[in-house]
Amino acid sequence: MAKRASPLPADLSSAAARFEAWRKNRTTRRIPEELWSLAADLGAHHGLSRAARALRVDYYGLKKRIDAAATPDPSKTDAPPAFVSILTAPSAEVSDGLIEFERAGGEKMRIHWKGGVTPDLAALSRLFLELRS
Repeated sequence: MAKRASPLPADLSSAAARFEAWRKNRTTRRIPEELWSLAADLGAHHGLSRAARALRVDYYGLKKRIDAAATPDPSKTDAPPAFVSILTAPSAEVSDGLIEFERAGGEKMRIHWKGGVTPDLAALSRLFLELRS
C-alpha cells in the first residue's frame, strides 16, 4: 500500500512557494542566503528530510546549514574575562603571598606561596583562564 504524504504546514508551504518563485525568476544558480536561512530554520523546526523534500534543496547542504546555525560561535558567546594585570618591581621583603582567580562561571584557583620565590603569576593566570573544565 502506498504511503500518503501529509499536507505541508503553512510556513513550509509558503517557503516552498518562495523557492519556486525564485527558481522561475532566478538570475544566478546559487540559492540566496535569505532562502537558505529560511530553509535552515524550517528544517530545524519540521525536520531535515521533510524540509529538504518540500523545498527541493540538497539534503546535505541543508544539513550543513542547520548544524552551523545550531553551533554557537564561541567568540560571540563567551565574553572575554575581565582581567587587570598589576606589574610591580620584585621586592625582597615579600616572603609569602596569596592570590585567587575566579571565572564568571564560579571556578576558582587559589595560589598560596611561602618563601622568597614568587611563582610566575602571569603564566598561571593565563593557564587558568584559557583552560576549559
